[in-house]
Order: sequence, then structure tokens, then C-alpha cells
Amino acid sequence: MSNFSDYCDRNFTHTIPNFTVSFGFYIGLGVLGNLVAFILLLKQSKFHKWKVFYRLVLMLVCVDLAGIVIFSCISIIESPLTKWADSGSLCKVESILISFISLTNLFVVTFIAIERFLALWHPYFYSSVKGHPLAMLSPVAIVIVTAVLASLALTQSNFVKIYPCNFCFINIYSKNYADYIFAFVYIIIGLVLVAVAIVMNILVAIALSRGQRGYSRQRESRIYITNDKRDYCGMLFQIGAAIAEVAVCWIPIMIRMLITMTGDETSEKDIKNNYLFFRFASWALVVDPWIYVLLRREIIINICIFFQRQQRPRLTSSGDAVERKSNDERKSLANDEKRASYGTI
Repeated sequence: MSNFSDYCDRNFTHTIPNFTVSFGFYIGLGVLGNLVAFILLLKQSKFHKWKVFYRLVLMLVCVDLAGIVIFSCISIIESPLTKWADSGSLCKVESILISFISLTNLFVVTFIAIERFLALWHPYFYSSVKGHPLAMLSPVAIVIVTAVLASLALTQSNFVKIYPCNFCFINIYSKNYADYIFAFVYIIIGLVLVAVAIVMNILVAIALSRGQRGYSRQRESRIYITNDKRDYCGMLFQIGAAIAEVAVCWIPIMIRMLITMTGDETSEKDIKNNYLFFRFASWALVVDPWIYVLLRREIIINICIFFQRQQRPRLTSSGDAVERKSNDERKSLANDEKRASYGTI
């Protein structure tokens, strides 16, 4: 299909049901999850002291939240319900923002995986660099690099509306090879980051399994591998979820873009099928806070203790018993936090 813009102009009104139902659910779940994760990170700052891992996670949550809010607003503006005529400037801005936020997401996820790998496999080296100012400023460096990469699209690419025609991105349907430059750079960087993130997380999982059998070289790092099977399973769950998210959300869209760009003439069916892969990628912004913040074991323990405290005064009239129970819970929580830094691996 040579002129994709004409396709959107002719077929722009049949996507209203998807916009009002599934897209509304996506917005609500994404905003809620990222907001709760943001609040929890701030409330627990006195415990984690804003180490490199938590700086990266905070940046990931902020970028995901900003991406969901910005793209939602633009999609509403560009929806058939508003009948808004785009002069091209908003389409260009949205394409640059999508490139920036997606690359930032991939960079942060990859840096988190590298940080875990260094902490477990090279604890002495990690201990010597974890407090270095350059390491603490890694989120700022990521923003600068991704902003520069995304801005390259202004000089090398043109942008089109992507089916269902309520958002814009790089024109991967054009047969003009000048348009391919940024798209190829974007795909190559994305695939490299995905590969590094998966390999690093697999190595982290291997280190955790060795630690479960008494492999204690990691003791010099800030991570202590315990023999508590619950801690071990929780850690592996988080690593497995991180690998699955990267594999499901990012690999398909990168490969699909590459196939579309290098293939023959794109049919209408291919254009519609591509939308599924873009949706997979967009769900990474929703899943991230659950993997890195909300489903951590200590967070779940804190939530359970909170509800227990709400019910406790109604269950007993003895002040001494209440105080002893409260002290026991605080000690148990403190031991859990010291025993396994589940959120930092």
C-alpha cells in the first residue's frame, strides 16, 4: 500500500468501540499502577536511600506514567469523536515522544538488569562503583542519550498515522530508503538492548539458583542470598517476569517493523495485523510498575500488616497484647527487609 495516509483518511471511523472500551481500561490500569508505585517509592525512600536501582525504577515509573498520560491525551484529540484535523505538527511531536519514551524504557530496563548482574557476579567491583557520582547520575545520562537519539528522527524520517489511525509513528511503510535510516537505528538499538536485558537477567537467575545451593560469593555485595525458599521464589518470579515482559512486549514489535520495512508491498491485512504488535509494546508501560515495585514481597507484606493493624483494635481489649503483637510484627518486617533485598535484584 503506497499511500498509508490515504488509508487512514478513508477508514478512520470504524475504530470507535476499541477506543472507548479497551483503551479506557488501558489508561485506567496504567495510571493507577504507576501512581501507586510512585507513591510507594517516595514513602520508602528512608529505607532504600535512593540507591542506583531505586533511581532507575523511579525514572522508569515516571516515564511510563508520562507516556500513558501524553499518548492518551493525543489519542483522544486524534480520535474520530473529535473530528480534529491535524496539520502534521502533532503527529511529528507524538512520533518523537513515542521514540523517546520507548527507548528510555528499554535503556532503563537494561541498566537495571546490568546493575543486578554486577551486584551478583562481580560484587567487589560493584561495591567500588555503586556510590560513584557517575553511577548515581545514570538516569540523567539515559535521558540525554535517548533525547538525542529521538531527535535524530526530525532530520531523517517522516511520520504517518498508524492503524487504527489514532496515533503516529515513524513511517515504516514508505519505500523511500532515506526514511529507513532512523527506523533502522531505532530497531537495531532496540534489539541490542532487549538482548542484553534478557542475557543479564538469565545470568542473574543462574546466580540466584547457585546461591540457593550455598553459592555465597555474593555476600560482599548488597544482596544476600538466603536459604528461605519464599525469598528465593520471589526473586526468581521477579526475574522471570522481567524476562517475559521484554520478550513479549518488545521483541515482536522490533522484528515486525524490520519485516515490514524490508518486505514487499504492504497489504491492508498487514497494516491491521501490525497494530497488535504496537499494543504489545504499549503494555510495557502498564506492566513495569507491577514487576519492579508493586509485586515485591516486602510490599505485599507491608500491605498485609497494614490491614492487620486496621482490624487489631477490634479483636482485643488488652493494651499489652496489642503492643506485643505490634512489636512482633515490626521485628518480623525488619528481619524480612534485612534478610532479602527483594526489590533491589
